[in-house]
Amino acid sequence: MGNNKDINKNIKRNQGDDKSLEFLDLKSINNLKISDHLQDRKVLFKEPSPIEYSNFFRPGMGTENVGGFLRSLIMMLRPNRILEIGAGYSTPFLLEGLVNNKRVFDDGNLKENYFKNYSYDPKLIILDNQTLGKLIQNKGMREIIDSNYTEFIEGSFEGNGRCLFKKYGFFDFVWFDCGGPIEYENFIREYWNYCSNYILFHFTYSNGKPNLNHKIIREKINENTIIFDIVEPHKNRQGSITILKKECL
Repeated sequence: MGNNKDINKNIKRNQGDDKSLEFLDLKSINNLKISDHLQDRKVLFKEPSPIEYSNFFRPGMGTENVGGFLRSLIMMLRPNRILEIGAGYSTPFLLEGLVNNKRVFDDGNLKENYFKNYSYDPKLIILDNQTLGKLIQNKGMREIIDSNYTEFIEGSFEGNGRCLFKKYGFFDFVWFDCGGPIEYENFIREYWNYCSNYILFHFTYSNGKPNLNHKIIREKINENTIIFDIVEPHKNRQGSITILKKECL
């Protein structure tokens, strides 16, 4: 493939432009910067890391291990339109993943064609009816709402699908964490044709076995779709994710 300069010529890199990318050259190990807490060998790998975004954490929601996982997926998959239904602890991780994707690690393994005429302009659309409390009161939520990458919609997701699709197009990454079997079925019925790639559902197992939410997903998805379950073995509930990948539009 071409060198880094060849790739950079295809990228918008205007100073102060949110759509620009920053390429970090990692071809030399000397270019890596180790964070301060890793440099302190006295505490390295001896104590659990503190929970991130603790002000967003709500006991019983079962997302303490999910946030970082979602952030990693965003950074790996580089989606353009993320839809989150049911805001909370996962929200800052989703946004952080989008922001981190402005930085591209160049270790000599980049696909040149991927960045041809590339402009980074993602959006995180957040829908939440705030029945579990006023999210806006959480420290840091105002920064999330005011971000150029987000649109926060207070209210039910039901009935908004067509309008959101007309405004944003297909959603290539969806995180659904809202309600129970009725809401799961309503989402699939209304939004399935507006999803183009990955759809992740929370709380699909109870006591280590598929629950009614999982059954609805299996029964309502008829087309060729890859389905994969992740189950936390130490939890009775709120400890599972079902990942769907649509094969094509």
